[in-house]
Parts: sequence; C-alpha cells; structure tokens
Amino acid sequence: MIESTPAVRPATSADRARAAQVLAAAFADDPLFLHVLPLGARRRAERLRRFFDLEVQRSERTGGTWAAADGAGTAVWFPPGTWRPTAREVLREAPAVVRVLGREAPRALRVQAALQRHHPSAPHWYLLALATEPGRQGGGVGTALLRPVLERCDRDRVPAYLEATTERSRRLYLRHGFRDAEPLHLPGGPPVHPMWRDPR
Repeated sequence: MIESTPAVRPATSADRARAAQVLAAAFADDPLFLHVLPLGARRRAERLRRFFDLEVQRSERTGGTWAAADGAGTAVWFPPGTWRPTAREVLREAPAVVRVLGREAPRALRVQAALQRHHPSAPHWYLLALATEPGRQGGGVGTALLRPVLERCDRDRVPAYLEATTERSRRLYLRHGFRDAEPLHLPGGPPVHPMWRDPR
C-alpha cells in the first residue's frame, strides 16, 4: 500500500496558534532551546510557544510560513532579504521578547548574535524552523513542508540556508540537497550545523 503525501498549504493567521504549539512541542528537547531556555525554567512550555508565535507572525508577513493541512506540522521560512528583523520589528517586538526570555535574555541574545554573524550575505531563502508534532515525525510531513519552497528555489535559481540543531534534522536536510558548512560552536552551548543548498 502506497502512503499518500501529506497535504500542505501556505499558512494564514488562522494557523498561527496551532503552528506555535507544534513548534514549541517539537523543539522542547532541542539542544539549542535547552541551552537558551533550560529545563526547569518557569513556564518553559508557554514561553517557547510565545517565542514561536512571534517568529511565525514575522514569517507570515513575508508569505514564508507553510502548514500541513491537518495541522501536524509547519515550516517557518523567510524569503531573500527578509531573514533579519527590521529595526521597526525589533522595537515593536522587544517587550514581548523580554517577557518570553526573562532572565535568560542575555544568553539568548549571545546565541542570536553568533548566528547572525555567521549568516550568509548572498540572497537566499532562510528556513528558521521546521516542525512536525511529536508522534507524527518520520511520516513525511517535514518533507512535504520543505518541497514547495525548495521547488521555488530551483525554479527561481535561488539558494536556501538553515541551521540544523540535531543529527536527525541534519540527515533530513542532507536528503533534500543541503550540504554541511563548518559547524558553529555557540558560546557555552551546543554545536549548530549551518547548511546551504544550491538550486538544482
């Protein structure tokens, strides 16, 4: 029996709450987020959800967010030239970011600065996060969510970039044409694997 490919579509504001919930659940035990918001941090799950809600909103404004039709996964992309928050976005979101990060803010800002310093300058699509709800991982949802933007990258001859934070996600991206760059060792944190994909 052949399994059907999970259906995906561009996300709308109606998908935002579910997307943030899936992202928070999928990244709860991610090494990078364990470093930024350690286990035992007050209201950790809620703070993760609020963090991703902010990023989903920002991506949504650029047309970069994709959702599984059944809500089982989401991809948070930024088109070329939009990966870095604008000064206006930083000012508007600063109070919410401070509430989310609390006393962990200095550590999170060091991580953000390190990632931004190593971010490529050439135009590219940036995948900030890809998540499938726990229990559905390995069923093709992630692949389905990657496909529309990667097909667009190939059609428009534009590269794509991401930072893989686990070996499992790194293997997924390798299967889709990404290649490893030099691992990035964050200050006091886990290694992150920058990955670049040239259009096919």
